[in-house]
Amino acid sequence: MASLVEAKQETLSSNLREKLSQTRYACSSLKQLSGGSTNYVYRGTLSRRHSTGFLSVSRDFAIDMTRCEYEETMLNALTDFSFRTPTTIARTPRLYISIRDAETTIQVHEDFSDATDLRAVLLPSTARDHDQMSSLFSSPLDLGRKIGSWLRGFHTWADAPAQESLRREIGRNQPMRKLKHRVNYGNLIRILEKFLDVVGCSSEDMEALQNVRDVADKELARPPTVMGEYWGMIHGDFCMLNVLISTGPMVERGETRQVDKLSIIDWELAQFGHRAYDLGHMIGDLCEQKHFNDADSAMSCVRGFVEGYGGLTDELAFRTAIHAGTQLIGGYYRRPQRGGVKAPEDMVVDMLRFAKEFVVKGWERDRAWFEGSILAPLFATRMAG
Repeated sequence: MASLVEAKQETLSSNLREKLSQTRYACSSLKQLSGGSTNYVYRGTLSRRHSTGFLSVSRDFAIDMTRCEYEETMLNALTDFSFRTPTTIARTPRLYISIRDAETTIQVHEDFSDATDLRAVLLPSTARDHDQMSSLFSSPLDLGRKIGSWLRGFHTWADAPAQESLRREIGRNQPMRKLKHRVNYGNLIRILEKFLDVVGCSSEDMEALQNVRDVADKELARPPTVMGEYWGMIHGDFCMLNVLISTGPMVERGETRQVDKLSIIDWELAQFGHRAYDLGHMIGDLCEQKHFNDADSAMSCVRGFVEGYGGLTDELAFRTAIHAGTQLIGGYYRRPQRGGVKAPEDMVVDMLRFAKEFVVKGWERDRAWFEGSILAPLFATRMAG
């Protein structure tokens, strides 16, 4: 007898096939893929014999539905953003169709079937997988540089006068802006209060944490029309799972050089925010993998990521460290994984301990402390400014 979860998934899949059957993207089969906590993601095989390839279909209903409209806006706008260097090609997926009703939104995206996410590249499960990954991709340091370079290019493109109307539109994505604030700052003190003794929160630490929370609360009220240094349009969910890297041939036709092909996905949290939110999210994600899976490759990627971005001013570095810390602390509720299973409580508490230090030392602007920590790369390459 099928479980309730299986029955629900089959109902979702059946309803999805029915809705797509009325479009040119009718599918003969659907395979559910791993996705985020707010979407159901499927790979569909097109029914029409003269069509080739696969599509990813995202059915959204768990949180505010307007996020799908903002993602659609971003994907359409990003067709004008081209990022290519002698060793990197980066792009975003094409949006083929969007179907909305009172309860759901279905999006049909271009599928990068020959790609894998950054986490899988940096965390091969076996020695054989490690050898295969090494032959397919650049080093973690170089991948970090390329991803950081793309992010700097995106932030620069987003600030250009040509994107003024897009900035106004994305600035209206307040539901996702509030969601990001709640996850990273709204729960900050509440989580640490569960472990005050074992994490080692002094009264001075709690004061610093409260100051960080207060600043974030005030900034949430900041109108998206007020740009300022380091403020503007951001990806909003810039993490390892949202950077895909092609597993196809790295050597371009007619060339001898190797080229990494990147795909940046999942734009529903695009919003007005601080650049440190994108930087800190990725760095926090990488630090999490170092802690729970002893992935030294993740820390090489951090160094390359900062170098590729062009380095950071002290102001941006401290702010990025703070956000990396809140990203790690906010991850408590989803219970990070170690080797594919939920991490033990003691490892989670250890994570909270050093993440708290990121936030407190960032607030105190303790550069000497950071230079002796795993976040030393944030201060190793200086950005002009």
